[in-house]
Amino acid sequence: MTIAEQIAGKLNAKLNYIPKTAQEEEEEKEEPKKTTFRKYEEELEINDFPQTARWKVTSKENLANIQEYSDAGVTIRGTYFPQGKEPKEDEGERKLYLSIESTSELSVQKAKAEITRLIKEELIRLQNSYQPINKGRYKVL
Repeated sequence: MTIAEQIAGKLNAKLNYIPKTAQEEEEEKEEPKKTTFRKYEEELEINDFPQTARWKVTSKENLANIQEYSDAGVTIRGTYFPQGKEPKEDEGERKLYLSIESTSELSVQKAKAEITRLIKEELIRLQNSYQPINKGRYKVL
């Protein structure tokens, strides 16, 4: 036994380390390592918001920014249905919504927060820029 082996043996004894046998190492290599991935999803319905708010959130540029910022995938799903018209559930139709997916819950929350911020920002802008439309062309004096 060499000096290095003696020192390693003393160190192993102090640490209560039991070295693995060659057979145990082979068995470990044969067993595939099981890694589990969790997938977090959330859906945010945008069908009933004004058209400009929907456009703001679903524009390519804003979707790319949201995905880059939050590290979550955002997909536009469903079909737009005007107010008062409902989708046919039996045919699998759904109102327009955003599907947010990621491997971490924090990413989903960040994406949802950014989307709601953009929608609120656009709604406030619309509310402040409201100008009544003139009903008639002429004024009666």
